Amino acid sequence: MNTQGMATVAVGIDVGLLAGRGLDLVALDVSREVLHTARHLRDLDELARIVNAISPDVVCIDSPSQWAVPGHRRPTEVELNRRGINLYATPSADQASPFHSWMKDGFRVYSALAYRYPRYTGGEVLGKAAEYYPHASAVALMGHVGVFTDKAQIRRELLTEQGVDTDLLVGLDQVDAALGALTGLIALEGRHSWVGDGSDAMLVPVQTLAERYRRDETSARERTVSDSADKPIASDAVRAACLCGCGNLPAGRRSRFMPGHDNRVNPATGRRWNELP
Repeated sequence: MNTQGMATVAVGIDVGLLAGRGLDLVALDVSREVLHTARHLRDLDELARIVNAISPDVVCIDSPSQWAVPGHRRPTEVELNRRGINLYATPSADQASPFHSWMKDGFRVYSALAYRYPRYTGGEVLGKAAEYYPHASAVALMGHVGVFTDKAQIRRELLTEQGVDTDLLVGLDQVDAALGALTGLIALEGRHSWVGDGSDAMLVPVQTLAERYRRDETSARERTVSDSADKPIASDAVRAACLCGCGNLPAGRRSRFMPGHDNRVNPATGRRWNELP
């Protein structure tokens, strides 16, 4: 970990749902600057080398850290569902199906880093590997549940509001990894809490969770139209159209895609745009 006098750094690791997709990593410093990114890592030794080189103060992992106790859902999941934050249920080991293979990948990440970052069980986060959930972090910071189909844009907007340059993030997986790093930074600042008990603890980037989070049905498109009504429009001469071919203009001059459109399939290659080398 960073020694005294060095910058505070947090790492977020996204464990993808798609089999074989690998891990995405983003490191942020205390000023919310993107220090390092990595995509689709499949070698846990390489992951450990990257984390060691960055030497973050906390590592946040988008995966459960353990199976549920037989016959029960994890307390973390029960608590979040009660508050209106839905998430995948973690079964007991004997009830796991092929779908849950990504959770096994997550367990391996905790194990690969455990020699230096033991599993977070609540309280202070310094030097720990903490479970986080992008949806829970986003809802807690926004104060409401957003429209699910807008999640990529919503999370980019949230990160931008928090001072993160999302133009440096490729695809939703890196956005979610950055949200994990942000969750870690907020926790290092002491503005956090956790749900669950004992070894089953998930980190959340607010000190107090609402009793119930309600859904805001205002879509990202409607928010964009409303927010931009009284703002000058940037010249098209300095803004290139989205590379996916939709014809829209990304908001930032350095953006190549509309939020989330890098996850669309390139008809010329049959692969997603964000899978390009």
